Amino acid sequence: MYEWLLFDADNTIWDFDAAEASALERTLLERDLEWSAEVLGTYRLINRAAWDDFEQGRLPKEQLRDIRFQRLLEHYRHDHPAEELSLSYRNYLAASHHLLEGAREVLDQVKGHYRLGLITNGLKEVQRPRLQNTGIAPYFNFIAISDELGVAKPDKAFFAHAHGEMGSPDPRRVLVIGDNPNADVRGALNFGYDACWLRRPGAANHSRLGETYRIRKITELLEVL
Repeated sequence: MYEWLLFDADNTIWDFDAAEASALERTLLERDLEWSAEVLGTYRLINRAAWDDFEQGRLPKEQLRDIRFQRLLEHYRHDHPAEELSLSYRNYLAASHHLLEGAREVLDQVKGHYRLGLITNGLKEVQRPRLQNTGIAPYFNFIAISDELGVAKPDKAFFAHAHGEMGSPDPRRVLVIGDNPNADVRGALNFGYDACWLRRPGAANHSRLGETYRIRKITELLEVL
């Protein structure tokens, strides 16, 4: 049925939650700043809000790198250069090796039967090294990173770029797999692709996304296919 499978990266192939927690902990502790589950939760709320603003075009990408740490430092009333924390965090994140359980198995299974693309809203200095660190770059026929394109999912221009990279196939022959209801699912459906929503534990339920498939673990994709 499908010729192309387009995978989101964070929390679809990579275990971003684990990598994020480790990178933030190391960044804060090496500067004797407060670290706890509460701090992690606060940062995640700030980070998600910043990425939502970026994906909706309300936040320029030039501000995305540092504004998350500016807001975190302001929240806890710490006097520390946000740019320094941001750089350290991104370096630790870029060096991470965390993959979701079963992700490599899925890639191994589908590689010989479909052409694959990786489509990610991410920062190039983080995503490119992680592709090498985790050894998954060779699985993909092309890789599209929002930071390099200047446009992010769910914008149709992002998917138009991916469509061109694929040689403009019939959209009905393309399946997008991702965990983000807006960036991945709605973005794919609006472009005419099918969408498989990886609804992770704890994610908010959405009854009217219109996704073609819904799975709870990446390994369930093999049953769908």
